[in-house]
Amino acid sequence: MKVKITRFPQDTSTIVEIKKGETVQMLLKKLQLRSDAVIVMRGSTPIPVDDTLDDEKELRILQVASGG
Repeated sequence: MKVKITRFPQDTSTIVEIKKGETVQMLLKKLQLRSDAVIVMRGSTPIPVDDTLDDEKELRILQVASGG
């Protein structure tokens, strides 16, 4: 199954091959991203890292920034 991943604020898109039932955490590992540094969105809804990816066509990954 192929999923289009759009990353923000970079505004870059890639197509990633995943297997049905893979989790968001597994996807992030493939992309070499830390789950505490990004938020994965399905449409306008954030999804937890333990959610499974079934029939996803497009996801957005938002980079989180913090500081003080």
